[in-house]
Amino acid sequence: MASGGFRFLDPPTPEEEVVHLLEVLADGTYTPETLESTAIDLKEDASKRDQKTGAAREGSPRPEHIAEKIAQDAACFANTPGGGALIVGVSDKTGEIIGTGIDIDWLRSRLHELTGGKMGATVREAEVNNTRVLVVVTPQAVEPVAVKGKYRHRQGDKCVEVDSSTLLQGRFAAAAADPSFLNSTTRIDAVSGRALARLCELAAGADHSKSNLSPIDVVSRLGLRYGDTEYLNKAGEILLATRTQPAIDYTYRDVQGGPSRVRIDQPGRSLLEEIDAVEAEAARHNPAEEIQTGFVIREVRHIPERTLREAILNGVCHRDWNDSEPTTVEHIGSELRVTSPGGFIRDITPENIMIRYEPRYRTLMNAVRGLGLVEQEGVGIDRMFTDLIRIGASLPIIEELPRPAVRVVLSGRPPNLSWLRFFDRVRPAEGADDANLSLAVWLAANSDRPYVTASSSMETLQRSTQEETVNVLRQVATTYMLDERTRVFKAMKTPANTAPAWQLSQDTRMMLRLRWAEDPWVPALAWAQERGRISSSEYQALTGVSGPTAVKHLKEFAFVEGLRASSPSGRGRGFHYLYPARTRA
Repeated sequence: MASGGFRFLDPPTPEEEVVHLLEVLADGTYTPETLESTAIDLKEDASKRDQKTGAAREGSPRPEHIAEKIAQDAACFANTPGGGALIVGVSDKTGEIIGTGIDIDWLRSRLHELTGGKMGATVREAEVNNTRVLVVVTPQAVEPVAVKGKYRHRQGDKCVEVDSSTLLQGRFAAAAADPSFLNSTTRIDAVSGRALARLCELAAGADHSKSNLSPIDVVSRLGLRYGDTEYLNKAGEILLATRTQPAIDYTYRDVQGGPSRVRIDQPGRSLLEEIDAVEAEAARHNPAEEIQTGFVIREVRHIPERTLREAILNGVCHRDWNDSEPTTVEHIGSELRVTSPGGFIRDITPENIMIRYEPRYRTLMNAVRGLGLVEQEGVGIDRMFTDLIRIGASLPIIEELPRPAVRVVLSGRPPNLSWLRFFDRVRPAEGADDANLSLAVWLAANSDRPYVTASSSMETLQRSTQEETVNVLRQVATTYMLDERTRVFKAMKTPANTAPAWQLSQDTRMMLRLRWAEDPWVPALAWAQERGRISSSEYQALTGVSGPTAVKHLKEFAFVEGLRASSPSGRGRGFHYLYPARTRA
């Protein structure tokens, strides 16, 4: 790596504010006052500094007192609307980048232990000007988080103590408008025993510490109670109140246009019970195949299980509950269509939905997440893409309808063993859940050009600039391997002053059983048009033919397309053909 700058050591998630701060730290244009805010804080690893002289030194990999301080500050963010992040290894007084030697796995474990497992912080490594720092990102918690019996939340740029009841009443009220936090007219004692029993069962399954709580305590801990009253808030009412009209209308047909074989649209139940009934029926009509990879035999569904669940849960949690129409779930063979009333909110669109997360009802989503029904915040849509790509299926379709409504279409299929085995082999193993990797592989495998560039990938990867897209592709190419020596992607040799390009390695192509283009001139012409030139080695990389064949084919190709030789001899080191549009007279 070149000196200066920073890079993530594992695939970054799109926390734009953290990325901006790291860039500011790297170029030295920061001041501590501009960096610290209610969303971001800097923390020095005190074990890296000699307390007598102030000089930097080698730090401890497991400094307990530092872990406790990080846990306190992270919990403070967890108790604050919107959460926040810590950058560990930078002085909060001077902004000096001193770095940290803290063991990342140990710190993750200690944060989990110190907060009783109630804080969903992620810890990642980064480098700032070749100095290792840690980034601790903490989302807003489902329930108040204490460290050593004390609760803190953010006020300005300070963490102050507060009691848990104040947090439960005020932390969402202080956030951006969230209708599901408001009071309802449904009393807790009006909730059916079935709904409360299911709520407690799910809560205990997701968090064992809730297994001995009373139903009203579970309701409170999940943030479904309005303050200290005997009433549910709107989120609790949506999830638990007995409904006079069904919230979900599920139908199953064998084929498009065929008769409905199953219909679920029963009133008189809570939404929680409806979700159970619809999930069970959808699973019953979701075929499975027994797949063997190595010595392991497993069952793989035509629509991956968590993808099916995520689509249904998104359809009820992100919908507009001011609309009386139900969320419709149409199950046709191996295709699932979920249509939810209400369009996208604010500036979310199908083109940025993977990188732009903002729930319509945050309190409701936090409760559903606390029940273990959906993935962690902001990754559910990613999982739909990665899970379908992993079995070799088509990408999900997400569209806004004029009604307004949002429709998600999942097209399942019998799993493709080659694609399953490929993703099983990818290292690090978390690559199987990395949407950037999955989408880049899918694009390279399904394009008429056997390579990816920023311009060809920007829309699929949902990035706003070519520079950002290049960084994502470079990260994917340098991170993921098939074994110690073989990368999933390899960087192509590109002419000077042209955009970088990457292609799937030969081993990747073989594992996925990809064929080269039937007409090799198609990718060759695309390359020549993009780069203004093409050489025999580039032609060989684009078409998979041998070196001598590449020379022969390229000569014919150049004649037909009117390309001009770069030298009169037509041979020699560096010889190539120039594309007419880039040729000077």
